[in-house]
Amino acid sequence: MNSFALPVLIDLLAEQGISKTRLLEKTGLEGFDLSKAELFNAAQADEICGKAITLTGDRLLGVKLGTRFDLVSMGILGYAAMTSDKVGDVLNLLVRYKRALLPSMRIELIPDGDSVVLRSAAPHLPSALEQFYTGTLYAGLVTNLNLLTETHGSSATLELNYGQPEDRSFYELVFGTGVLLNSNRCGLTFDPEDLAMRISTSDPVAQEVFRRECDRILANDKYSGVVSERVKELLLLSRSAFPTAADIAKQMHMSESTLQRRLSNEATRFQQLLDQVRYRLALEYLQGTDLPGSEIAALLGFNNAANFRRSFKRWSGTTPAHIRSSKNAASTL
Repeated sequence: MNSFALPVLIDLLAEQGISKTRLLEKTGLEGFDLSKAELFNAAQADEICGKAITLTGDRLLGVKLGTRFDLVSMGILGYAAMTSDKVGDVLNLLVRYKRALLPSMRIELIPDGDSVVLRSAAPHLPSALEQFYTGTLYAGLVTNLNLLTETHGSSATLELNYGQPEDRSFYELVFGTGVLLNSNRCGLTFDPEDLAMRISTSDPVAQEVFRRECDRILANDKYSGVVSERVKELLLLSRSAFPTAADIAKQMHMSESTLQRRLSNEATRFQQLLDQVRYRLALEYLQGTDLPGSEIAALLGFNNAANFRRSFKRWSGTTPAHIRSSKNAASTL
């Protein structure tokens, strides 16, 4: 994820009374220079965005974030989109450079008769985080395509496999009336007329330059997050009997020192990944079960509930009791 998104997210949370300090504390990015154009790997993006979701409790946060994205602030990636020839070219660009935008998401273009469906999925993520990324992707794309084609509203059809009826008016404000909630799939469908729409700022010569620069940036596998994602996958598969860094390294056929070095190259650490997995599982247990805190603590490898509560507060900025009470309140609506 490009760091341009962080100031936008910080401003959005500030409107809800949540400070930058509260969002970034304990993430390793407390002193991050917001003026630097860098890429976050999947682990960093997931941690920051997951924390934003928990702090706000706003299920529309991703859509709101997407509507605020400015292509100019995206740097090379934004300019590559702005200089494309047609809407179809922008969609292909998005898929090509998806790792720089949403490294945790699978994004693909699927032919559907004469139309094309932009599909996204991240089934390995907590549902709230997957929905956050989905909303950010689709809202950011539609908002900027409306600007690039100088149209007054999107004609793409939005399908989401989630959604609350009371949120429909907000979705229609962003995406137009072609919105289907609680479908069996997630996607934006573009018909042939959509795909052929010209980009008002098209520049073929500049576009080639910007695409080459995007390729150069993404050639650096520091941002790929491949090793960290595999570590999280192995930790999740183990559930409560979490292996050590040495155990994980053995499963990945490398020494522990090599594993630690590879993780460092991806700007993360084994303990940080373990905490992310524990936090994800904690949310699943708190929101999806009625297990008491002591049992959840044991399942997550804590020797008592008090240590679990302290760690959860450090991860999320709130308490397990608050998460559970929010879940119970939502179920009564």
